[in-house]
Amino acid sequence: MADHSQDSSFSYAAPLVLEQHRKKLSRLYTFVKRYVGKTISQAGSITYSMALFSGDGILLDLYAKDNLILDWFAEDGIRASSIWTGIGRNAVALGLAGKSSLATVGEENDFPPLKKYAVYFAPINMLSPYEPYEPMEQCGMAILAPLEHAWPEYLTMIRGAAHDMMITLQFNNIATMYYERSGKGVLSIDNLMSPDGANLATYYNKELFRVLETSPIHMYYKPVEALIDPAPANQELWDIVRKHQTIENHPMTLCIHGKEIDVIASTDAFNQPSINAHGVTFYFTTQQKITAELSQKMANGAVKTFDDIIGQNSVLQEMIQRAKRMADTESNIMLLGESGTGKDIFAQAIHNASRRRNKPFIALNCGALPRDLIESELFGYESGAFSGAKKNGNIGKFELANGGTIFLDEIGEMPLDLQVKLLRVVEQKQFMRLGGSKMLKADVRILAATNVNIEEMIRQKQFRSDLYYRLSTMRLHLPALRERRDDIVLLAESFIRNISRRIGKERIMRFSDAAMVLLTQLDWLGNVRELQNVVECIVQLYPGDMILPQYILDNVSYEERLRYEAANVTPPSGEKTDIRQDPMPAAPASPQNKVPTDPSQAPARPSASRRHRNLTEEDIRAALIECGGNRSNAAVYLGISRRTLYRKIEEYSIQDV
Repeated sequence: MADHSQDSSFSYAAPLVLEQHRKKLSRLYTFVKRYVGKTISQAGSITYSMALFSGDGILLDLYAKDNLILDWFAEDGIRASSIWTGIGRNAVALGLAGKSSLATVGEENDFPPLKKYAVYFAPINMLSPYEPYEPMEQCGMAILAPLEHAWPEYLTMIRGAAHDMMITLQFNNIATMYYERSGKGVLSIDNLMSPDGANLATYYNKELFRVLETSPIHMYYKPVEALIDPAPANQELWDIVRKHQTIENHPMTLCIHGKEIDVIASTDAFNQPSINAHGVTFYFTTQQKITAELSQKMANGAVKTFDDIIGQNSVLQEMIQRAKRMADTESNIMLLGESGTGKDIFAQAIHNASRRRNKPFIALNCGALPRDLIESELFGYESGAFSGAKKNGNIGKFELANGGTIFLDEIGEMPLDLQVKLLRVVEQKQFMRLGGSKMLKADVRILAATNVNIEEMIRQKQFRSDLYYRLSTMRLHLPALRERRDDIVLLAESFIRNISRRIGKERIMRFSDAAMVLLTQLDWLGNVRELQNVVECIVQLYPGDMILPQYILDNVSYEERLRYEAANVTPPSGEKTDIRQDPMPAAPASPQNKVPTDPSQAPARPSASRRHRNLTEEDIRAALIECGGNRSNAAVYLGISRRTLYRKIEEYSIQDV
């Protein structure tokens, strides 16, 4: 800028430049105006004015008690847009350059029009509230007084004003960060700042425009009607502003540039006449955003991946590879298999391997809910939809799963009338809440599962064939545990480790050879779930480190044990050669008779190939010594029946062990 120190007139910024600088500092305006309004009103007959300067030394606004004082300053060119840098020494130019408070009085000002004034200046230097905490737009405040009214205390006064502005800005920045992190669109409306009572926007954030589905505009200290259509449109909102009301999570339809937008609104009202503040702060969100946030917080229940599926069986491995290929598609999948085969694990793994892995995974067991509640659980309901409904309605599982995956377990239990509604959702990708009137989009992938013969249900008219074919674009039939017996011991040992870790048990139990054979010979009608339950019971209840066959038989289902015992009736002649035909003796009944459990001190046990008829005299004697002479425990240890043990003792003429 040119040096005007010897000229008698100011240079002035163009109107566009002035407006740009005002916009940069617009958040400061509300505080300056309120402070200045209060201060000037107490000025009495003292003829001074207060000014706000940009970092470039442009006078942005001049405030005085009345227009006569402003006119008097204007006669010397002191008005908005006048440039105070490049005109020689004065408190504004020096204070901005040195970032310090100072005064220039009379002849201390180089610029001729300023020699008849005293100028008291204080800078406002703030850092951004966000890292890396860079400097915000610099500015400053000044008191301008005629030379005859110069008063040294004005410097203290303007320093205090600038300090108050910075403290106010700091707390405003903290509030702003809170608003931003709330995830809601925020709009603060003040209808007392404006002389004509206009509804001015004193704060808003970027999220506001996203929620209202409109392009951002500059609104600071501008009428809110530039964004939200004026009355008679939006009458509900304008009534809240006029009546100074507080609401919470209130559904509202807004008209934004002629377009209707559904929002959920909450408000905080503020009323401070002493600082010229009166209005309402709105917090806007949408039902879709609430649903998405709720889904992220409580609904992504898919914690399992394909790496968590244990098994080396060739059929299982083929199913895993097939499921991985399915996961890479968007098709619906039907998971078939007996109860306990791990359909829920596969569903979670498929979701976590899909493109929807970062979106919600919602599971619903169709057989675990009363018939009349399934529809409201799936699709949600509006307020007053039925007796006992929540005041604000309820979000359904399809809404929670939007963008992600919904897992409908035991789909065969779904009532026929609800199957019709589900079919409509699958086909049209939209649904309506119970008691509602608006269609909601359903961008959801459906994984369904059943342990019943669904095709037989279709033949009996208990399940709709059209729904079945919609849900089973791809099918995955999981094998029962008895169809992959080579994985049973591997699974059981993994359960032992996991359960021991969970309950803090340091010594890891292991299966005896006979117990491992028994594991693979049981049918496990409850599949993997039953095996896991039996192992957990043994790990938590039984002493020692060795798991004996009887421990297993004591904890399998009654039906499982009956099947086992029926298959192991001793023939009238000859000795059995297979553990499936060798009933297990009862578990130890008392501490003094229990089998020793320290494997490091146990004698070498006979191999499986040498059991029963091939047991040697040395094997029998070692077992009896290990079990303290208790023949029942020795039979358990050897994995044979007591009857077989007695025959072996008689055969080898073993006495007094």
